[in-house]
Amino acid sequence: MTDVQTNKTRLIASIDDARALYAPPPAAFTGKMGVEVEMPLIDARRGKPEVPTAAEMEKLQAALRKKGFDAQLEPAGVLEYASPATTPDAPAVSRLISVLREELATFTKSAEDTGFTRVPFSIVPTTTEQDALDKIVSRPRLQVSIGAMKDIFPPDTLRLPLLTSAVQVSFSPKDENEMFDMARRAYALTPLLMAACNSLSGYVVNEDEKLGTLPRAKYYQGYGRAGGLSEAFLKATNGKEFIENHIREVFDAPMHFAYDKDGNLFPASKAKPITFAGLAAAGLNTQSNYELAETFLYNDIKICNLRDDTGNVVGKRMEVRGADSGIDQPVMAALLSAAIVPAGPQAKAFDALLKDYGFTGNPVEDAPLYKSAREAVVNHGGKFMDVDFGKDPQTGAARSLRDFAADVANIVATRYEKQPELASDVSRLVQVLLTGDCDAKLFSQKFDSIKDASDYMLAQAKPENKPAAPAPRMMMGK
Repeated sequence: MTDVQTNKTRLIASIDDARALYAPPPAAFTGKMGVEVEMPLIDARRGKPEVPTAAEMEKLQAALRKKGFDAQLEPAGVLEYASPATTPDAPAVSRLISVLREELATFTKSAEDTGFTRVPFSIVPTTTEQDALDKIVSRPRLQVSIGAMKDIFPPDTLRLPLLTSAVQVSFSPKDENEMFDMARRAYALTPLLMAACNSLSGYVVNEDEKLGTLPRAKYYQGYGRAGGLSEAFLKATNGKEFIENHIREVFDAPMHFAYDKDGNLFPASKAKPITFAGLAAAGLNTQSNYELAETFLYNDIKICNLRDDTGNVVGKRMEVRGADSGIDQPVMAALLSAAIVPAGPQAKAFDALLKDYGFTGNPVEDAPLYKSAREAVVNHGGKFMDVDFGKDPQTGAARSLRDFAADVANIVATRYEKQPELASDVSRLVQVLLTGDCDAKLFSQKFDSIKDASDYMLAQAKPENKPAAPAPRMMMGK
């Protein structure tokens, strides 16, 4: 959960006032990418998968910080890693993958030294909402946010912060037009990214019902207009419209809480909802509250603050958030996103490919295709990647995500063909794209009950079953 500075008192009363926040960042901060990985952990020492306590997670966080890592904690039993920033060209991505593997191994080993096991799922299947609430980390903003969410959103929405984990790949565009172009490709890629990186065990909240959905993506829909596909994007034809639409969404987004003039937070409720636009009557429409309101938009492609090394905001970046967390998913999401989202030969090939699947390049016209593709992946009914995607531009007949995935596999392979050190990682991604055998599909075939998934986690926690650390490769400077 991103914190914001509470001392930015400049008032924002209009779109023009807010537009200054979306000015091009300094050139030194643009053209970069980074990866954030949320890692669910369990404590299996008492013979069942349990959520680690808040105190134990904070101890693990402190141990990692002593090793030089800015480790963060999500609400309950989830450790978050953030990579260094790099450029998205293939050689730099190769070095980033090396860093990801080595540093994630350090996080995993540190967790093991504390008595915990990293699980290969995006959601620990045996953890209930109450389990998570009982072990939630102590952060005032988090506590108030969770309390407000209980009151103002549908019940399952609370499962998103409490139970799920993701891989987020961020990019720093040079201006609003580049952000729009990147968002256009990223939203088209998201259904495939969700499907290929799906790591659900098949079960949630310790119930024996096997799901035919992608619950993490489904929970986003509980936020209504503030979650999933951004209406700001779907109603835009260029970068200027995209940003202005986005600002309107920030003004109207349901806030979980806001800051008063002294920097104290006060919660929203169903009876007393809070929006940034509504704060103007009390003179609380400050930049701090605007930046806070922006964090309450949970779109698949999220616009966020871009910060320098000291934490100062220098502009905006965008996060590609569709990928589940898991063991291979961080590398897969990084390779796939870096190949497609930033401008370059592969982006042009992807744009041309989208036309074969009925996309015109204008989100206003393509909105039905974006919506239907997301819906098909989220509610796959056990078909996983064997669902519809796009349409035949001549006949209007539905096309296949598996066919699209195979076409994208060729683009990805071309992107990294001169990086032999990435051969095994690219091969793993291409295999999923060509076969449709995402982890969730394999887990679904393996686990016939919640007990099977639980037993698997307990087996993984045994020392003899823990994977060996990866061999060191070339490191990139921090």
